[in-house]
Amino acid sequence: MISIRPMREDEAERVVALWQQMCVAGGSQPLPEIAARQVLANLRQYATSLLAHCFVAEENQALIGFVTCAILAHPIEPGNSGEVEELYVQPHAQRDQIRADLVRRAVHFLQAQGVVNIHTHICVGPNECPDEAGLRAFWQSLGWVNDMTIYSIYSNVPGDPQLQHVWDAYLIS
Repeated sequence: MISIRPMREDEAERVVALWQQMCVAGGSQPLPEIAARQVLANLRQYATSLLAHCFVAEENQALIGFVTCAILAHPIEPGNSGEVEELYVQPHAQRDQIRADLVRRAVHFLQAQGVVNIHTHICVGPNECPDEAGLRAFWQSLGWVNDMTIYSIYSNVPGDPQLQHVWDAYLIS
């Protein structure tokens, strides 16, 4: 029997292990040690935060998936938004059903906090997201609409000189 429940703070390390699996499954490398420590620190805060939460899928006392979500407030615009941030279920599990159950739990949490809309994002392109089509189909099967595109720039990307150059070009001298 699979249960979906809030993550306890003492389970954060187990969720980091799932996070590492998520990275590898998505075609990336595992998180570097410094990034893994930051994710661990963040997850511990999710366990006690009023504005962010992590739910886990548990089967036979083993964690097999997780979802993180957060409430995002704009300083001027009315109403809060919610975001389903990270979602992962181990491939051997009933993946789509458990992912859907995790998303429903996150949405219920966000709705209970009074959010007026909820977003998620997926990576694009074969290099960044080998299962982009599958992810699009999954979210569409839940009734979510693909109504925006997000462009990003990132700080501190020494492994990618082109991305670092874009960030640095915006720095004020």
